[in-house]
Amino acid sequence: MTTYRFRVKFEYDPTELWRDIVVGADRTLDEFQTVLNRAVNLDQDHLWFFGTDQDYWDSDVQYKRPGEIEQSPGGMMRGGEAYDASETTVDQMTRQLGLDERDRICYLFDYGDEWRFYAILKEVDTDGPSDSEPEVVNKKGDPVDQYAPPGERL
Repeated sequence: MTTYRFRVKFEYDPTELWRDIVVGADRTLDEFQTVLNRAVNLDQDHLWFFGTDQDYWDSDVQYKRPGEIEQSPGGMMRGGEAYDASETTVDQMTRQLGLDERDRICYLFDYGDEWRFYAILKEVDTDGPSDSEPEVVNKKGDPVDQYAPPGERL
């Protein structure tokens, strides 16, 4: 029985736009991402991945949008390992990456416009329900305007 609390911050303005999301260990990264996108006003019609590095594209491991791996030759991108986010639970990811509290992962949405976020693991609650759906429990800042003209993000 475990839940994880992540603080997801907008890379371009991390002190003004962030969301705290609590997610059960048994929920998939795809479910986590869906709630994250709704919370910051991004639609679901683009490619995305969670990664391990603040350099995003250079992540050794990427947890990708369902179906993307089958479309990529060898399921690889820039030398890293790729996993299907709909088949990977939050618990599997945290264990695989060896995440501890205060560790960080990245989230890249829309490979063309590159909406960049990072998530800091704020808390691991071993008494929380492992099957709890991802939920925004705290937030700061207005959602982004995904289709704003270049240079006018937020």
